[in-house]
Amino acid sequence: MSSEEHSESSINIEKCEENEKKEELRKAELEEEAKLRAKYPQAMRPGGSAFLQKRLHKGQKYFDSGDYNMAKAKSQKARVPAAPIVRESTGDAIPTPDVLPTRKTSLVQSKLATELS
Repeated sequence: MSSEEHSESSINIEKCEENEKKEELRKAELEEEAKLRAKYPQAMRPGGSAFLQKRLHKGQKYFDSGDYNMAKAKSQKARVPAAPIVRESTGDAIPTPDVLPTRKTSLVQSKLATELS
């Protein structure tokens, strides 16, 4: 027997052993699942427990008013089409003090300004 044949046969034996180990593990897993199903028959219901199905059937509950308002705004945003955006050009001309609107005066006087006078 050549060294190549020996290495191929050892590889095949290793693969067979790995497959046998996987089969044994799968059988053990199936046995454990069967034990759990026998012990807890209601727990393996698809879609969750009866309690969960009942809660989901009632509809969405909101945690607080913020969640409610966000859901409400989200649904309104989907229904109302957005207004077309009018784009104005910017940076075409350099503004001068004559063109700028007058600045509004503050109603609250600064503490620094009152101390100086």
